[in-house]
Amino acid sequence: MPVPEEISIKQLDLELNGGCNYKCIMCPQSYGREKDFLKKLPFDVFKKIINDAMQYGLETVSLHGSGEPTLSPDMPKYVKYIKEKGLKCVSFTNGSKLTLELSKELITTGIDVLRVSCIGYDEKTYSLWMSKNNYDDIRNNIKRFVELNRDMGGKSEIHLSHLIIDSKLQEYEIQKYKENWSKYTGAKSEIWLMHNWAGSKVTLNYRRLEPAKRSCGRPFSPLLQVRAGGVEGHFAAVVACCMVLGKDTRAVLGHLDNQTISEILKGPKYSELREAHTKQNFSAISYCANCDQLYEIPDSLVWTDIEGREYGQSKISPKIKHHMYSSKS
Repeated sequence: MPVPEEISIKQLDLELNGGCNYKCIMCPQSYGREKDFLKKLPFDVFKKIINDAMQYGLETVSLHGSGEPTLSPDMPKYVKYIKEKGLKCVSFTNGSKLTLELSKELITTGIDVLRVSCIGYDEKTYSLWMSKNNYDDIRNNIKRFVELNRDMGGKSEIHLSHLIIDSKLQEYEIQKYKENWSKYTGAKSEIWLMHNWAGSKVTLNYRRLEPAKRSCGRPFSPLLQVRAGGVEGHFAAVVACCMVLGKDTRAVLGHLDNQTISEILKGPKYSELREAHTKQNFSAISYCANCDQLYEIPDSLVWTDIEGREYGQSKISPKIKHHMYSSKS
């Protein structure tokens, strides 16, 4: 079984809490998340994980998973700890709780990048896909963050993300998104084709050309995905990747509340995952079998004005290019 001879962890995705205040129709969590994963990550477990990962070359920590991190009132405390360790800190949010106070705290603590999911190129499509009637509130929260960061002399960036809703209207969507989000807020943006979250959610109203399958590279890349919750009373479940929304239980590879990173990466479940990708036996892993990340589709990145953004790279750590690791399969 393929086991990494030398462990390397450059990016650590840590979920602060498993709950979310949105029910976006493209998200598998909109059906309701598994109860075991509706937990908050204890601060002592959080520190343990980061300290463990740092011995393997950790560079970036992203506070995201399936839950909404800004629902944790002490989110800035977690950001502060990351920055005190000399690490880059990124987080994902829907922007609904990005208040004046929280924005100031995040900028002051030095968050490097705040990524906001804003699916919908105008008020109507945003309300439909994000299932909230707060289009202007979100845009103004983002605009205020950009202005505060500038006025406070902060070094934080804010990136917006949209998924193409209708391929027949692709150019129109790009134009309207630039106008209604990028230009209005002053934030950088990226637009992608919709994906299928490891096959658990099918909302695509178009089909993409699908070449032969190959490993997505994630089982071999220097990235670790950790949920806040876990099974059998545990916290900090390590799962295969970010795409397993709605399939967390099946994708658990171990728990970092009572195991080390080394024990999990060299354990039987991680080895089974790597072996399946090495042999391209993707059907052996239920959450991999129908995932569209197994296809090489460079056109998935439709448009962006984020400097250096490329197809195939981690949106958190640009130096990590997943498809480079697919050659290990």
